[in-house]
Formats: sequence, structure tokens, C-alpha cells
Amino acid sequence: MMKRIVMLISMLFCVLCAGAQSNIVSKIESYAFGEGKVRINQPEKLVALMGSMANANGEVQQVEGYRVLVYSGNNSRQARDEANAMAEYMRANYPGAEVYVVFESPIRTCEYGDFRTREEAELLMYRLRATRKFKEISVKKCLINLPY
Repeated sequence: MMKRIVMLISMLFCVLCAGAQSNIVSKIESYAFGEGKVRINQPEKLVALMGSMANANGEVQQVEGYRVLVYSGNNSRQARDEANAMAEYMRANYPGAEVYVVFESPIRTCEYGDFRTREEAELLMYRLRATRKFKEISVKKCLINLPY
């Protein structure tokens, strides 16, 4: 019984490592103008086993992480307009990360980014706070979307 559990855990670990390698391999092999090109030779069977970060339904995998909360309001009509306006401001002035407008009754929020560690989120929060554009800004622990 113990051997089966150890074997199952080690197989699960190998599958998780292979998924992470797929993401790394695709990033290494990607080509940008003015940079060198890297080619990694590996069997097609291994590539098929590695898969991607998306599950079978094509949905992005979610894990616990952090987002920067740039707006929060509880008056549903006014809060919707203000949250959408803040989302447009963030997309225009801070591209490179996703912006989420979330409604959890009765609160509507605008959240920015998908950060694995609190330190990364706090670093951005302090930079945004220094602009004095935001009334209240904080870091929120939630499920985040893993990048491809």
C-alpha cells in the first residue's frame, strides 16, 4: 500500500514538472526580432506528454496568489461606472497585466495583475500609491490565472 502511494506521488510530481517544462520550452524557443533563435530537439512523444497550462476544456489553471485592488465601491450603479473607468485607466496607463472588474454582491472591485507572491504585488501597489491617483489601494489574496 505504501509503495503505491509513493509511486503515485512521484508520478504526479513528474507530470507537474513536465507541465512547467512545456511552458519554459515554448518561451525559450520563441523568436523575437534581433535575438538569436534556440531550437530544442526532443521526441514528439515527450512534447505530447508535457501538455500545457490549460486543462482539457481550454480553461486557464488558477492558483492562489495576489492582485492589486485599485478600486472598491458598494453603490451598484455608480460603482459599476467607476470600476469600468478605473479598468480603462489601468489598461491605458499600465499595460502588460490583466485588469479584472469583479462583482461580489454588494461590492464591485477593479483588480490589477496576477502575482504569485505578496511581495511582487506590494511593490506595484507602492508604485501606484505614489502617483496619488487612487483613493484607496491594497493587495488582495485571491485565485489568479497562471500565464500560458
